[in-house]
Amino acid sequence: MMVDPQAPPVAHSLRQTGDNILATARAAHERLQDPLHGGEPSTAIHDLRVALKRWQALLRLLQGPIGDEATVLRHEARLLAREFGRSRDAQSVLDALADIAKQRDAGTPTMSQRTEATITRRLQETREASEAAQLNAEVHQRLRDGLARASACLASWPLERISFEDSVTALARSYRRARRRLPREWDDTNPEAIHEFRKAIVAFRYQLDLIAPLWPKVWRAFIDEVQKLRMQLGKSNDLVALNLLTQPNQPLAHWRSRLTPPIESRRRFHLERARLLSGRMFAESPRSFRKRIEALAKAATTSG
Repeated sequence: MMVDPQAPPVAHSLRQTGDNILATARAAHERLQDPLHGGEPSTAIHDLRVALKRWQALLRLLQGPIGDEATVLRHEARLLAREFGRSRDAQSVLDALADIAKQRDAGTPTMSQRTEATITRRLQETREASEAAQLNAEVHQRLRDGLARASACLASWPLERISFEDSVTALARSYRRARRRLPREWDDTNPEAIHEFRKAIVAFRYQLDLIAPLWPKVWRAFIDEVQKLRMQLGKSNDLVALNLLTQPNQPLAHWRSRLTPPIESRRRFHLERARLLSGRMFAESPRSFRKRIEALAKAATTSG
């Protein structure tokens, strides 16, 4: 079924979406360059990385109609995001530590408040050191150049010529990509496979924002489910990162015996929730998913 590309089912154009993403990235970068008024560096770094992920998701959607230039920019955005990865990793393990502090499972030992405070302090020092090492002039210039190049390319692309049909095709492809990475045996799946599944979910999640206006109540409910899955997978990844720091010669090796049981217990908890969520989310085939988008687009256009 063909959807009229002239119909107005999407509230925000691809160009406006791209402009908003890059504006958010530039604003976060400005906050990083202003330590007196920019607030906590970790917050600005988080906002910057989210903007770069959203940009990568949009570029993946545009790879078909735009071609190699979108692919090159997507790879560049991924490298830019990695510039600030160490700071995010440090924050991730802090989040994981707070997560296992919630542990209330019978038979799983809990940390004392003193131990938790000591580990938290050490991890915060690691995060601050990572931020100080990353926020140098060379990194700022690479980011500035990368965002300027992205804006120039976006302005030159004939995005208005991209039909809704093209966007639907790309979104269905992202759905299929995530569905193929869905773990078959959750208990035996290695952390790297979970991480790859999560990356596919992140891209899919941000691309869904483009079609949410088709039928807001329906798509917002679905996006909320995708976001919940993303969060569960993210918490699992954070716990893996925390566990790595308990290995020999790592900063938290001294607390390995106390941290390992709650880490494993909590990770199983999050993966079980992820399994249930993903089972519902990917129950339909990519073809059925595409037909659902087209049906909602047609209904939205007719009712409008």
